[in-house]
Amino acid sequence: MNIELLTGPRSRRLHAAVDRETLECLRRARQVRFGLTPVDVRELPGTQRRVVATAPGPMRIPGKRWRLHLAEADGTVTLGPVIAIFTSSYRRDPRRRFASLSGRFRRFVQHARELGALAYVFTPRGVHWRQKMITGFTWVGSGKRGRWARGSFPFPNVVYNRVPTRKAEQRPRVSAVRQRLLEYPELHLFNPKFLDKWQVYQILRRVEGVREHLPETRLYTRVADLLPFLQRHEHVYLKMASGSLGRGTARIDLLNDGKMRWRATRPGRQIAARLLSGRKELEAQMRRLSRRGKYLMQQGISLLKANGRPFDVRALVQKEPNGRWTVTGMAARIAGPRQITTHRPRGGSRAQLSPLIQTVFRNPQSASRVEEELRRVIVQAAEAFDRETGGGHGELSMDVAIDGNGHPWVLELNAKPAVFDEPAIRRQAERRLLNYCFARSGFRVPGADAADPSAAGPGLGTPPAAPDFSAYPL
Repeated sequence: MNIELLTGPRSRRLHAAVDRETLECLRRARQVRFGLTPVDVRELPGTQRRVVATAPGPMRIPGKRWRLHLAEADGTVTLGPVIAIFTSSYRRDPRRRFASLSGRFRRFVQHARELGALAYVFTPRGVHWRQKMITGFTWVGSGKRGRWARGSFPFPNVVYNRVPTRKAEQRPRVSAVRQRLLEYPELHLFNPKFLDKWQVYQILRRVEGVREHLPETRLYTRVADLLPFLQRHEHVYLKMASGSLGRGTARIDLLNDGKMRWRATRPGRQIAARLLSGRKELEAQMRRLSRRGKYLMQQGISLLKANGRPFDVRALVQKEPNGRWTVTGMAARIAGPRQITTHRPRGGSRAQLSPLIQTVFRNPQSASRVEEELRRVIVQAAEAFDRETGGGHGELSMDVAIDGNGHPWVLELNAKPAVFDEPAIRRQAERRLLNYCFARSGFRVPGADAADPSAAGPGLGTPPAAPDFSAYPL
């Protein structure tokens, strides 16, 4: 069943055109909601299947026509799905409302509209709890030639958390609204927070089948613990527990003569390199480094190399409508010259993964087995982490190392995946993300087989259980 939302005045009323089946559905409904906002729907006298929906507060949906779906469960009819992106702030520039994320948000909103969903972006200041309305922005117009238009929207069925930075996430208003959305009945907010590397390690190391794919990691407290850790592994990475993009990372290599080679990232692409003779010099470096915050000691893995440069794997793994995790895309990240990480801001580059693996392992069967095992480990780690943290994630990115034996090592998980450069992967990622949003809203995934019950989501009549974040504090 479908409904066509027509442009209405700046009031509590919205006009819509419906087909006969939809009209009958609305007539027998005990309750009608637009997203999660209750609306009073009445037929317009003297019209051919036209209805007017009245909301508790002023509602203004920019754009001339929106084609939406209807879902019926236990006497409640829901117009939607309504999908919202949660972020921390916006700019006055109508084309760059959300800075570097503007293009990504635009594509999401446009794709959602093509599939028959209402999508918008909002910040904490736009939420009106009593009226169950949200002031935000949606994209109107064709392609990049359109613009961000402000509107007043119903409460969403699903919220995609894309607060851009850890600092923004910790602001009191952002934190309070996010927590309240997490607790809001029947609303599903996914990817609730940035991840702490130490918490992720503690969670995954409890899971049999995953722990053997984790480099040994310890919380740094003093040099007296770091030295035996270095002697055991010979190569050690020091990472901020809440760091990203390789910032504040150091690597220590134990040399044959007992000295230590120290390399640490600096702003830009600079590397601070020193040869340390003993414990006192190491203590001096660690005092300076640990001022930034909590640090981890991680076993260094000898990475595969492409043209003499180490590379690891960045993978995007997403949840299907049926709740299963699947790898959407993988790419190799090759370290820049003299760098200790593979991040692109530090001179790293991307490459197709399969040809590199085939070049290293030569035997096609061996290369195929390595890639198959890599996918298996990525999916298993995502499933385990999501399960142990209450099922509140819809997508994750993962940094994985492969050693000379083809053994995968999960280095990091990220709950705010970056966009892949490869257009095919990017398009598939956007579609899978929206399929997941449809299903979690209780709507059938567009284009799915009508006989497939897994494509219908959990159902509006039986909302999913609230996640348990006791092992993963918010």
